[in-house]
Amino acid sequence: MKRKFICERGAPAAPQVRKPREVLYTIEEAIEIFIRAKTAEGVRPGTLTGYHDIFRYFRQWLDMDITNVNEITADNIRDYINYLRTERTPQRKRNGKGLSVHTINIRIRGLSTMFRFLFNEGIIQNNPMQNISQVRDDAHDEVPGKPDEQIEAILASYDDRQFAQWRDKTLILLLLDTGLRIGEALSLTASQIDFKDLTIIVPSKISKNRKSREIPISREVAKRMQLLDGTQQYFGEDAQLFVNAYGEDFTDDVICRRLNRLKRKLNITKLHPHMFRHNFARNYVLIGGDIFTLQRILDHADIQTTRKYVQMDNEHIREQHNKFSPVRNIMKRNGIRT
Repeated sequence: MKRKFICERGAPAAPQVRKPREVLYTIEEAIEIFIRAKTAEGVRPGTLTGYHDIFRYFRQWLDMDITNVNEITADNIRDYINYLRTERTPQRKRNGKGLSVHTINIRIRGLSTMFRFLFNEGIIQNNPMQNISQVRDDAHDEVPGKPDEQIEAILASYDDRQFAQWRDKTLILLLLDTGLRIGEALSLTASQIDFKDLTIIVPSKISKNRKSREIPISREVAKRMQLLDGTQQYFGEDAQLFVNAYGEDFTDDVICRRLNRLKRKLNITKLHPHMFRHNFARNYVLIGGDIFTLQRILDHADIQTTRKYVQMDNEHIREQHNKFSPVRNIMKRNGIRT
């Protein structure tokens, strides 16, 4: 007689349930255990901060009568997700709207990672996230770039006679020229730039994928970076190239605030540093760059991610069709007139 194993195709998955432990952990204790484990794994500080924020938001919403991490149920999680979608969260006090689907799914992934860890460690009896799915959303551009006309208006708005504006303009030109992540650009030191060979080295300790890579830089932008280095040399060899007037490190929060002010001044709906990375990706392909080289420059592990970055509007599509239309080229070669 053939035995029926639980792993056979079509067999129901065994529920993730464990026998109760004698030691019961509070929610705060469980979170601390998780953070310590991720720290030991070498998770980046920024990722740990993200985990802290995700769990803090969830704990603030959760009924304070629930103190034991084992008391958290799938219904609690679903109620929290519905709250994020529809209620006035602390992050949306101004307009009273729920969070975006993208943000909600980030929180779901964070909670899933923690509860899966706690279950595997035997700290909780069951995993409340086992049957929780990500929130579905209509297809849309991940982070669309800006039209070329807006980029030109942004660059033209800066006064090169003022150091702070000249520095901000240099940063934007660097992002548009290299596709660097904002954190990678702001952490640059002079030692990472080869002004002769026109390359930038992004070390593994900074790179998101923990792999060192070399990125080309145009001569024009390199000259501005060299001038930036010349103005900042007295802060020390290891000083970041992008600093404020007091020699303090320039941060992504600061540049986001400055771009927000510029956005209001120019009446632009959205403007943040990551958009310039998308502009680089789109324009790189439009002028003839191949997507495989682009993938390496952008430091994407999956080429599908790179494809998402190359977002083209209808005008770009029309221009490309007009340039590369097979029928138009055939008619031109054969002297066929309309």
